[in-house]
Amino acid sequence: MSDIFSLPFSSLSGLGEISVSVDPFTGESCLHIPAVVKHPANPILTKEHFFADIQRQVLSGASVDDLSRRLYDVKDLFNPGLAHVAGGFAMLVRFQNSSRFNDLYLARSADGLAWSHSMKELALTGAPDSPNAEQRRQVAPDLPEDTQWYKPIFYDPRITEMEDGFYLIALAADYDTVEHDDRPYVNICDNVLYKTTDFESFEFVGTLRGATRNAIVFPRKIGDYYYAACRPNTENRIHTVLVKSRDLKDWQIEKNLFRGGHGWMIYAGPGFPPFETEDYWVMGVHAVETHGEHRVHYRAGVCLLDKESLDVLAGPVPILNPDRQYEMDGTVDNVIFPTGILFSDGRGCGIKSRDTKCAIYYGAADSSIGVGVTTVGRLIDIALGKYNPLRSV
Repeated sequence: MSDIFSLPFSSLSGLGEISVSVDPFTGESCLHIPAVVKHPANPILTKEHFFADIQRQVLSGASVDDLSRRLYDVKDLFNPGLAHVAGGFAMLVRFQNSSRFNDLYLARSADGLAWSHSMKELALTGAPDSPNAEQRRQVAPDLPEDTQWYKPIFYDPRITEMEDGFYLIALAADYDTVEHDDRPYVNICDNVLYKTTDFESFEFVGTLRGATRNAIVFPRKIGDYYYAACRPNTENRIHTVLVKSRDLKDWQIEKNLFRGGHGWMIYAGPGFPPFETEDYWVMGVHAVETHGEHRVHYRAGVCLLDKESLDVLAGPVPILNPDRQYEMDGTVDNVIFPTGILFSDGRGCGIKSRDTKCAIYYGAADSSIGVGVTTVGRLIDIALGKYNPLRSV
């Protein structure tokens, strides 16, 4: 069966002394082939896709009572987490309705393009009812200990297939204080981790540091530690930091990986989860360029890390820019937010060759989901400044 990796990826023909690049999907001659090519089926997931799939299920006998009432008024869908599962692919996607209630849903696909959705929101239990206490005191030291909190809202899932045979799902968890007339409203974001082997049941693992967001976990231990990258949600919010843990529960900061503050990276943080090659760790990045107080421009990027020290060797550099209508117009305009990645070798972990194809999934303008296709070699070359967009080889 064909899937997202089955289309011809690139070709090159000569026209006298002029080399003509050929678009890998349309076959049309093009003088510029980007390192990551957006799929012509984009956006691959919208609320219209979702409801069309749900309607098919209802017409096939499913009970509409199984559908969450909050989805009757669904307005937005956001940045997905992706994973290889037996016989296909899994996606976790966040839906939001007009009242800004959020739920995560599981979708499955045989080809990475057409998705069938669960009609029930994902049941994630076991997370704390309030933010990490130590980090809470650092962020809001004057907050009374008896402060009441709303149930956490989970979003921006990143899924790492671990070498140990299970999947880790890193989620941002927004904690909001219950309003009081004499107390200011406070929001604190933590990263939380869940574990699954089948995407049917999910086990809460722990909180990743607290007062952080955008966590991505490395797919294996390096030395005696598990590692993750995340962005502090404190005064150092322009930094991306490396954290480590022996047991996936007690995390400590190792060092800063990179920082924003200028150019296309006024704010910056992790993107899709890291993967391994013979020479590097390849890590996704998201970055925000700002223009005035209200104009933003979110891009996807990539950087290369040393295999042992995890120091940044190259990048971050941008790889995907919002230039299509579905990326430029939405709930938040001009957004590409990369959170998921799949590979043509059928595994999320393991060492990838330069020829391995990658599908990078991203949220577009907080309203739909798109995907771009590339190779490991192209990602490495663009990070190193060696990619030639006038040649498709």
